[in-house]
Amino acid sequence: MNMRKLFLFLLFFVSCIIIKAQNDSIAVTQMKEMGVYYFNEATLTQIEPIIPEGNKVSVGIFKAKATLEFLGENSDNVLNNNPVFYVFIPSMYKDHISIKQFRMVSLTSKKGMRKLKSLSASFLKAKVGTDNTVFKVKKLNEECFKLYLDEQIEAGHYGIFYNYGNGIPRKLYDFDVAK
Repeated sequence: MNMRKLFLFLLFFVSCIIIKAQNDSIAVTQMKEMGVYYFNEATLTQIEPIIPEGNKVSVGIFKAKATLEFLGENSDNVLNNNPVFYVFIPSMYKDHISIKQFRMVSLTSKKGMRKLKSLSASFLKAKVGTDNTVFKVKKLNEECFKLYLDEQIEAGHYGIFYNYGNGIPRKLYDFDVAK
């Protein structure tokens, strides 16, 4: 009985590895346009980037903050809590774009908008940019990369952006993690 359980576990483990390797090879062959992709079931799906609809600035007596606002309370891209992304960067951009500059941010949702804090300041300190998470990167070939995290993320609203150095996204590849 124990050998049977061990065999079933090994079979499951090997099949999971094969599926992940298949996803990587499918991504490499299907990505043709610059952007961020993920697998929705067995289909490679490109995330359409969103841009900020505006900036909201709040100034108080002792502190100030600014947020970027994105239209829509939820994303059309709903993923599990262990998302894997694929990025296609055409070779003509390899001297200008580094895969290591892609970041993940968490958004809040309120009144039909998703918000991202981009600046906070007080008398003692100021911070420009967002709190962001750095991905692990696996190079699949010269133009294709896999982005993933070591741990699962909580349910919520998220986005991926390219950090041009100031920590503020010009466009955001948005997604939600369902509960």
